Amino acid sequence: MTEKEFLKTLKIVRELRKKCPWDKKQTHRSLKGFVVEESYELVDAIESQDSEKLKDELGDLLLQVFLHSVIAEEKKEFYIEDVLKNLQNKLIRRHPHIFSNKKVKDEFDVLRNWVEIKKDEKKTESIMDILSLNMPSMILAHKVQKKASSKKFEWENIDDVYKKLQEEIDELKRSKNINEIEEEIGDIFFTLVHIASKFNVDSEIALRRSILKFIKRFKMMEGFLKKDGKNFENLSLKELDGYWNKIKRSELKDTIKKEYKKSYRKR
Repeated sequence: MTEKEFLKTLKIVRELRKKCPWDKKQTHRSLKGFVVEESYELVDAIESQDSEKLKDELGDLLLQVFLHSVIAEEKKEFYIEDVLKNLQNKLIRRHPHIFSNKKVKDEFDVLRNWVEIKKDEKKTESIMDILSLNMPSMILAHKVQKKASSKKFEWENIDDVYKKLQEEIDELKRSKNINEIEEEIGDIFFTLVHIASKFNVDSEIALRRSILKFIKRFKMMEGFLKKDGKNFENLSLKELDGYWNKIKRSELKDTIKKEYKKSYRKR
């Protein structure tokens, strides 16, 4: 961002805070839901691989940074320049292998350094104390496991994690009441997040993709049923599965066609 564009954006946001009935009523607290919402919309844009959408959502998220900074400025708490200086200092401090003489072997060393530096900054006894417990559970589980991994407390072999998953499933089957069931289901989710991490997969995004895939297929099934003059209530599960499998087969054909076209273009 050029200085001219930065200052122009800041001027617009300051103007909105003075003149717009909605903007001038906002507070840090009233805006916090929008920060979460814009973050998820940014993730959707990344998943869509649409550069125009990505550009738009990055702007929406950046707006939240400007709004919160201007609100703080009005209260004489800090200015957006302070936010930037703080970020600059933090990046330099947490990357001693770039801006100092710290030696690292790989990205795991970088992660371990980052965790320890952040722990020292927050002046906490445990590396777990630097986590925000308000984040979604899947993300929190991933963060917790990353922190433990930075201390080399994790399974080295993926097969050991699979065994742990089976162990948790067996414990769920033996559960006798709702509290035990809830606990074991939680343990299963926690183990699944660890498996995802082993493959460098973001479990939150993976689950979201599966949900969106299910929604898409369900809508297609509704369309097929409507076309055939049928409805869910009058069909057996076996008949509904027939429609579901028909949709999956059509998706597979589309995937094969796309892969064929892609390989053909490379010739």
